[in-house]
This record gives sequence, structure tokens and C-alpha cells, in this order.
Amino acid sequence: MTYKVIQWATGGVGKAAIEGVQSHPQLQLVGCWVHTAEKVGKDAGVIAGIGEIGVTATDNIDDILALDADCVLYTPLLPNEDEMVRLLESGKNVITTCGWIYPFKSGNVDRLQEACSKGKSVLHGTGIHPGGITELFPLQLSALSRAVTHVRSEEFSDIRTYNAPDVVRDIMLFGKKPEEALASWMVGFLSNGFGQKGEFRP
Repeated sequence: MTYKVIQWATGGVGKAAIEGVQSHPQLQLVGCWVHTAEKVGKDAGVIAGIGEIGVTATDNIDDILALDADCVLYTPLLPNEDEMVRLLESGKNVITTCGWIYPFKSGNVDRLQEACSKGKSVLHGTGIHPGGITELFPLQLSALSRAVTHVRSEEFSDIRTYNAPDVVRDIMLFGKKPEEALASWMVGFLSNGFGQKGEFRP
């Protein structure tokens, strides 16, 4: 059986996803959504650096919704709940690296559940390192403790080879004063993401 897949966004994660889909015998890329106008009309394989594969990129969500597909790999830099709802309502299952790992914590679960019910679809939040950082590490580390009373997460990255200066400068706010960074909306956004990984309901 072959599953038809749409790739949503073609940054670093999206390009790797396209390559992964193309190399899997049970997956077929049937669509590709792009954020930037200069990528519109280009072959998704060319964008990903693997050569032409016969899938043309679009920036029109209606084009994506009209496609017959089993799943959307949703990997933009920043998530958009309205996009997510439309994809789910259209009957497409969504796997995303952008959170929704434990959406009950984010407060928008009713809207997502309604979209899934309408489209008979499923939303799976997995993070950038599926099966590792998000799911396994919290369980493995907590297994070393008799009781967990506090969880603190810190992320360290070597960004010397991170080829996205706009992200580092405008979103992560490198070069800004500490008080500017702490007042940014990104603090809450990232805290919510890390918080979902450590959420527990008895």
C-alpha cells in the first residue's frame, strides 16, 4: 500500500522530509506548499536538492486542500492554527514538528477535535526529533527518579552552521538586549512547546 503525502513548507526540516518521502517505498509525494513566492512553480525535488520528481510547489492552500492525500507533513517555522484546522477538516491526517504534542495544554483542543471529527482525520505532534526528544527522553530521565517534583529544560545549539540568519536575528532575537528577548512572544511560544513534553495527567 502506498500513502500519498503532502509536504507543507520547505525549510531545513521540509527538505529533509521530501527526501525521506521520496526514498520510502510506501510513500508518494503528491503535493508541496511553499511560503516564499520565488519557490512557487518549482519542482519540490529541485527545492529539496534531489532533482525533479514531478511535484510542483504552490503557495495556495486551496490547491493543497483539493489534492487526494492521506497525510500532510506540516513543518513551517511557526504554526498557524487556522491552516491546521482547514487541513484536518479536509480529511487529511497531519503530522507536525510544530507542537501539538499534548494539545490539551494549549487550550485550543476543542477546535482541533471538531476539525478532526469533521474530516475523520488525526493530528500527531512529534517535534523535530520524532521518537527521541519529545517522547522518549522525558520517560527515560524520569525513570531514574523515585519522584519528580520539578522539570527544567534548556536547549543548547551550535548555530555557526545554522543557515537562517533571519530566524536567529528576528525570531530568536540574538543581538537584542536581554530584557527585549524576555519580553518577546517567543518566550511563551517556546515555553508552551517544552511544557507539552513534560505535561502529565493522572
